[in-house]
Amino acid sequence: MKKILMAIFILAMIIFPAFSNVQAEEPNVHVSIYPIYEIADRIGGERLNIHQVTPDGTEIHGYEPSPRVLGQLENTDLFIFIGEKLQGWTDNVAENLKADGIQVIDLTEHVNLIEYRGDHDHSHDHGDDDHHGHDHGDDDDHGHDHGDDDDHGHDHGDDDHHGHDHAHGEYDNHIWLDFNNMIMIAELIAEEFSALDPEGEDEFHANADEVINELRELDQAYNEGLQDLTHNTIIVSHAAFGYLAENYGLNQVAVTGLDPHSEPSSQTIRELIDLAHETGLEHIFLEVLASPRAVDVIAEEAGLEVLTLNPAAGLREEDIENDENYFTIMYNNLENLKEALK
Repeated sequence: MKKILMAIFILAMIIFPAFSNVQAEEPNVHVSIYPIYEIADRIGGERLNIHQVTPDGTEIHGYEPSPRVLGQLENTDLFIFIGEKLQGWTDNVAENLKADGIQVIDLTEHVNLIEYRGDHDHSHDHGDDDHHGHDHGDDDDHGHDHGDDDDHGHDHGDDDHHGHDHAHGEYDNHIWLDFNNMIMIAELIAEEFSALDPEGEDEFHANADEVINELRELDQAYNEGLQDLTHNTIIVSHAAFGYLAENYGLNQVAVTGLDPHSEPSSQTIRELIDLAHETGLEHIFLEVLASPRAVDVIAEEAGLEVLTLNPAAGLREEDIENDENYFTIMYNNLENLKEALK
């Protein structure tokens, strides 16, 4: 009898821990790009496995997930992405996942969008360049990863803004460069995570509140820092900064449009050189991970200094080494904007 009881005890010791481990496995969440991953990771804490699909150091517009990554997405519990053609692969993947009963969230359906106004009329009169700011209200990482190893490792209420009505044309898909949009995203993520893991609801909302407070401070810093400057025109390598321009009274003039891989015409380059001379600008902005070729030509011809304006779409190796994140990058951008516009 004792031997039977001992056998039952040993069997229980084997079965119940294994069962407990299965029960305790955290839900998986996959997020398309870094800035949303940053918010999701902070809100999810240790309760969820958050995975960044587009690896750090990768130019997001040209990224295509490998078959291995697509296989991982088929086993996710929640897929969060940015639509509006930011990345060519996301819409089809989202539709397939949805058909399999997996929850998907297109963040462009939950934020305020601004219409993309084109590459800008470079012949526009920029004589009055006075600035007026706007007031507006995997395992090594504790279950969180930054992309698949196969893929190289690691607006506000006016008529131009639409949360759901996308009938008017092309919209600016760089929604993470609007801090108020990021607040909405943080609130939404906290709600979705609470549905995935109801026991973590209080923790998710507390974490989201911390993120939201930091976003509000960032918004305030931009409002205050971009007041009373000499210029308000910024020449940028591609039209990623429409939300910053819209929210803080800036005039974005882009070398290329929403697609950074397009090549500017010689006429566009000539117009930008003339614009720099007409407005007295001394700087041009180049984003990280972008080709510097056209920007270097304009800078040399117009005598401009090249500064970085980082859209924070992904982290570079040096960013990770220096503990940079979405917030530190945005504050660095603010300092460079102030330098260029003073």
